[in-house]
Amino acid sequence: MISGRWYRYGYACVNFGRPLSMREYVARHNVDFRALDEGGRHRAVEQVGQRLMGAICDVIPVLPVSLVATVLLRNPHEALTEIDVKSKTYDLIQRLEAARARVYVPRSDLDYAIGVGLRMLTLRRIVIERDGRYGVAPGEQALIEYYANAIAPLVEQLK
Repeated sequence: MISGRWYRYGYACVNFGRPLSMREYVARHNVDFRALDEGGRHRAVEQVGQRLMGAICDVIPVLPVSLVATVLLRNPHEALTEIDVKSKTYDLIQRLEAARARVYVPRSDLDYAIGVGLRMLTLRRIVIERDGRYGVAPGEQALIEYYANAIAPLVEQLK
């Protein structure tokens, strides 16, 4: 603030999906959890869990920090220029949008959005910039994985 540069901490986004009615689910799938043996109950609960995870995946908001973290995580042995980061992130966004992911682009400006993601990770000292190249800061691998994991289910679907 003293330097006259004030940045937000980043962006938050919430999406809501359709609720899953367990009454409708058990009626549609003709399942009575109480009547199942332990193994059958575990399988039936796993199927519900997979259904829920799929529904969650459909509404996961894709934010700039997670996008940039994913790109940096995919290039662990490479120090990337800002142009490289933006190009690779843009390519990832195109693939995610083609798969119908909900990508949040602040100010409707892709360049700004990717820049925000990179700036937030740099301000938090998770990413370091040296000679115009960006990479994960030493000891921050777990944290960059944490941010990338927010959209990992969506990225996995692209493979």
